[in-house]
Amino acid sequence: MMSTCEAPEAQGFDQVLDTLEQGVLWLGPDLRVIGHNASYRRLLEIDEPDFFLGQPYQALLEFLVQRGEFPEISSPQAFVQRRLADMQQGQSRRFERVRPNGCVLEIFAQALPAGGFVYTYCDRTALVAERELVRRNAKAMVVALANFAEHRDSDTGVHVLRVARMVGQIGFCLLQRGCFQPELDNHYVQLAMTASILHDVGKIATPDSILLKVASLTDAEHRVIQKHTVSGASMLLQAQRLMANSSSYLNMGATIALSHHEWYDGSGYPHGLAGNDIPLAARICAVADVYDALITQRPYKPAWACEMALHYIRRQRGTQFDPLVVDALAEVVRQRLGHELVSWDESLSVGHRQIDEQHLFLIDTINLLASLDGRSEAAIVAMVIDELIGYASFHFHFEEGLMAASAYPDLEQHKLKHQAFFDTIAAMRDSLVQTRRNTLGASLMVFLRDWLKDHIMGEDQKYRAALNRCELP
Repeated sequence: MMSTCEAPEAQGFDQVLDTLEQGVLWLGPDLRVIGHNASYRRLLEIDEPDFFLGQPYQALLEFLVQRGEFPEISSPQAFVQRRLADMQQGQSRRFERVRPNGCVLEIFAQALPAGGFVYTYCDRTALVAERELVRRNAKAMVVALANFAEHRDSDTGVHVLRVARMVGQIGFCLLQRGCFQPELDNHYVQLAMTASILHDVGKIATPDSILLKVASLTDAEHRVIQKHTVSGASMLLQAQRLMANSSSYLNMGATIALSHHEWYDGSGYPHGLAGNDIPLAARICAVADVYDALITQRPYKPAWACEMALHYIRRQRGTQFDPLVVDALAEVVRQRLGHELVSWDESLSVGHRQIDEQHLFLIDTINLLASLDGRSEAAIVAMVIDELIGYASFHFHFEEGLMAASAYPDLEQHKLKHQAFFDTIAAMRDSLVQTRRNTLGASLMVFLRDWLKDHIMGEDQKYRAALNRCELP
């Protein structure tokens, strides 16, 4: 029922409104609820046809807040007052929100000439799911393309995901600080985060003899490896031209690939750009790339401690790196410190150096999730979950290979436990993306903590004796 009017024409109009797929909520000039249609009640899971009719919209809004419709708000009273103040100005607006059940609503608040509002609600859940599927497929292709180059320079190929995550964290920190506006906004950060995965794609053209060389490079070898910037940009722009539709990932990926080795003081390569002439996304990626390279073990160097790497980057503030970007990195690292769900100790060792190193990295990634939970954008948390899935895939494959080589009898059962982990984590990531919340929830963090400790201290200890019986790397 749309209103309390009893005229036959009005009742007929109510029936017309009830046939609409879109939900409708009508507020009078005094912001009292005049009526709503069946779709509104269905979308908001309301059973009563006379729900809050004749009552102030504030009472309806407070009821919805109490019911948990807006779990992301920290101050319900401030939220209600802010919403009412916006409506008092009589301005129309369009926005999107995700209900706790995952339903994505596109909402249009149309101010009426005589006062009051008509709200229309459209269910965009299926459309958003399709867009997310396209985005994830595009991202998967970007990761695969990057890993063609990256796998020769790393044990895992997950470096590109770590850099992308750090680009996002730095970008959102800069956004919160009001830096680089209006260029820097939420869309720009998310685009740069994914596009940065392609920053070193040009290394696919670099010979192994140079890329994996442990000794210092000669001047000639330096010139060869520097060509990966131009090569990467050229590859991505060529791919862009072959696509039927323009790809923002490839466009920005080409920009980052070309310019992420430029120095803020103009002494970098390939074009000697300086300051703000270096594209912003490349300046952010430059800091993220060097920081991750420093804290990660490579064939030619051990991993640095986080504090040591940050100290080095701070010394390059204003010379190699944009000062504001360095400051944002320092804030990101500061927020990370002190959040540990799991701590490494010798009781977690399985007696195999590479497996222990891989377990340590898994612990580090889960501790990173704990440090981000509830404080970072959902896109950042989802990116770290992708890191966890990517690294766990590498680790499980490596571990299963060792178990097969040592004729471990429970290998198939162990594989099933690995698959169950993937299924749980993937479902957690998909739920996070769908609801757009920035929190994983205590139960999920407990699952990660307990699974990791139980798996390493329980299941993985079972194959320790088998590994020790055979000569393995």
